[in-house]
Parts: sequence; structure tokens; C-alpha cells
Amino acid sequence: MSDFPVVWVACGTLLVLIAMLLSNVCRRIHVPYTIALVVVGMLLNEIGEHMPRLAVLDTLHLTPNFTLYILLPTLIFDAALHLDVRGILRNALPILLLAIPGVMVVTALVGLGLARWTPLGLNAAMLFGALISTTDPVACIALFNEIGAPPRLTLLVDAESLFNDATAIVMFDLVSAIVASSLLLPDPAAAWNLHTLAHVPLDFLWIFFGSALVGAAVGLAVMLLIRVTRGDMLAEIGLTTVLAYAAFTLANNYLGLSGVMAACGAGLAVKATREWLSPETRTYLHDFWGFASFMANSVIFLMLGLTESYLIRDMGRLATVAAPLAVAVVLVLATRVLIVGGSASLCNLVARKRNRPGDAIPPPMQAVMAWSGLRGALPIALALSIPATLISPDERKLLVQLTVGTILFTLLVQGTTIKPLLRALHLSGEKAPSA
Repeated sequence: MSDFPVVWVACGTLLVLIAMLLSNVCRRIHVPYTIALVVVGMLLNEIGEHMPRLAVLDTLHLTPNFTLYILLPTLIFDAALHLDVRGILRNALPILLLAIPGVMVVTALVGLGLARWTPLGLNAAMLFGALISTTDPVACIALFNEIGAPPRLTLLVDAESLFNDATAIVMFDLVSAIVASSLLLPDPAAAWNLHTLAHVPLDFLWIFFGSALVGAAVGLAVMLLIRVTRGDMLAEIGLTTVLAYAAFTLANNYLGLSGVMAACGAGLAVKATREWLSPETRTYLHDFWGFASFMANSVIFLMLGLTESYLIRDMGRLATVAAPLAVAVVLVLATRVLIVGGSASLCNLVARKRNRPGDAIPPPMQAVMAWSGLRGALPIALALSIPATLISPDERKLLVQLTVGTILFTLLVQGTTIKPLLRALHLSGEKAPSA
């Protein structure tokens, strides 16, 4: 029986220490914490390559299962516990437009554009379109809170991202199934026919809402169990932890549904029945899950930097794919502007019809929403999960390079310019700087 190397424990301790110190420094100098983690992670990977004693850093990187089954349930469950349900119901139209048809539009337009203007074939391009449609605005939300952005803007961006994670994974799975079926046909492009595509929206909605119901059912069952153990705070907190991971794993791995929406449904079930918890647990619950979410975010962005640096070295420098990368970035930005503008226009039309001007989304807010469509670790996890049999090795290499390059652009360019944009559009609680 072999045991794991102790150096992994030492390395993990070092990474947590770095994340905690970096959090304090970033708060003092007003630099986005998550973006700083990515940069430091990339530097650590380079250090590990040149220092034998730290060579273990060169082996640490995100994997699909680690991201999906270890980190994501914590982030989703905590987000669901903190959801402003009333606010989401009031803003359900723009949130669902961005999270459901928006993901479909991004997948289709980015995929078709890449197939037209880059060496990627249609199958690989559509896979990229699906995986890159997920957004991760953690850095943006932190800046929104720091600078005093309008609460509604924070709600729209945060809620869209929560549901977007689920819809993007569902879309990726549906696209992967079409790609797999295309390999059995003499003409792979024939798989992308109207008959096949007509089933996508129905399958999409079934998985999206069915997963939420499964999560809610598991959540209610666990909360009923908690009523039996009421008074034991540690047991109650432990059962909510079991709930988050059980709902995610059951839906994602055994039922072929969305683990993200199941974890979200479970979190909402806990939120709706929180009176079943003891008073001590209700007080401690948000602190516990807030800390767990902070740790998960710290790990995911630090390891994202380690992974991206490793992939750049392993897959080849991004400069070698500058032209396809530029196409990918332009398509991602253009489709983001399109879906935000289109969704806002529809919402504003409905607001005028109902004579509810407060429901309208003004142009400055649309601009920030469009620019805050950052990408995080989930696209990397999805890209690395693509089986080698679905696309050619050259296409897979290019797809990973485009994923890494697009994520770095959104984090290092968009993420660092959100604050000036908020100030320029007078959407911050601070006074605009004088000319």
C-alpha cells in the first residue's frame, strides 16, 4: 500500500498561506484578489520549473473532477444560500434570458465563427463555443461591493453567473453528445441538422429545471433529517455539507442531470426551511459556508494560474496562435455585447409596456454587464475533459490554447478595467474623480 507524499501537504500549506497573505495585501492596495491569485499562480509554476525543491508546484493543476466535484459544489451551495430570492424573482426575465438563450446564442455564434475563421473544425469549434459561454464574475462582484456599485447591477451579474454555470455545462454536454454521434456518420457535419438541433432547447430546459427539482427534493429530505438532530450544531452543519455534495454528485454523476442546478436547488431548500435549524446553527451557517467559499475561490484561482502557466508551456506559447486567439476573443466579446444588449432591449420593452421604468436596464449598466463577462476555471476544466476520441490531437491542442488565452484576456484586461469603467459611467458610490 503506497501513501501520498508529505511534500503535497507542505505544498498545500504553502499555497493556503500565500492565498491568505495575498488576500490581506490586495485588500490594502485595492487590487482584485482573484486576479492577483492567477498571476501569482503563474509565477509559482515558473518558479517550480527552475527550483528542484519546489518542483512539486509544476505538477499541481486543475483537473475536471477536482473542479467539478470538489470546488464547484461549495461555491454553488454558498451562492444559493446568499441568493436574494425576491430580487431574482423581480429580475427573472433578464437573468433567465442571459443564462438560457444567451448561452445558446454564444455557443452557436462563437462556434460557427471559429469554424469559419480558424483551423478548428465545426465539432471542435462548437465545443469551444459551449465551454467558453460560462462566466465567472467573482473578481467583478468583489469590486462592485468595494466601490459601491448599484445593488441591482451586482444582483444581475451574480445571479446570471450562478445559473450560467449550470446552463453552460448542460450545453457542453449536449454539444458533446452531438459531436460523438457525428463520428458515426459518413459526413460528420450532417449531425448538425435541424432535426437534432430542434431537440436541444427541450433537452436543455428539462435538465435545467429537472436538476433544480432533484436538488430541492434532496435538500428537503436532509432538512427533515436535521429536524431530528436539532440542537446539535456540528451535526446540522455537517449534514448541510453532505447535502451540497450529495445533491451535486447524484445529479451530475448518476442521473445525467446538472450538478450545479441540483446544488443550487438544495441550497434554496435550506434557505427556505432555515427555521428548522437551531438558532445557533442559523447564526453559524453563513459564516461556515462563507469561509468554505472563500477557501474554494482561493484554491481555484491560485490553481488556475498554476494550470494556465503549465498549459502554455505544455501546449506551446500563445503567440504561436495569435490570429485564432484574436478571433476567439473578438467573438466572445461581440457575442457578450449582443446577448446583453438584446436581453436588455427586450426587458426595457416589457418595462415600458407594464409602465414600470424601474425595471429597465439603462445603457451604462448594460455596458458594465457586457464588460464583466469574465471567464474562470470552469472552461479549463471542460476543455481538459474532452475525450481524445472526439476531436483530433491538433484541434484539442488549439482548443486548449484558445481557452487559456481567452481566460487570461478576460481576467487581466477586463478584470482590471472594471473599476475605471464603473467610475467613468458614474455607477460607483464614490465620487467621480475630477478632471
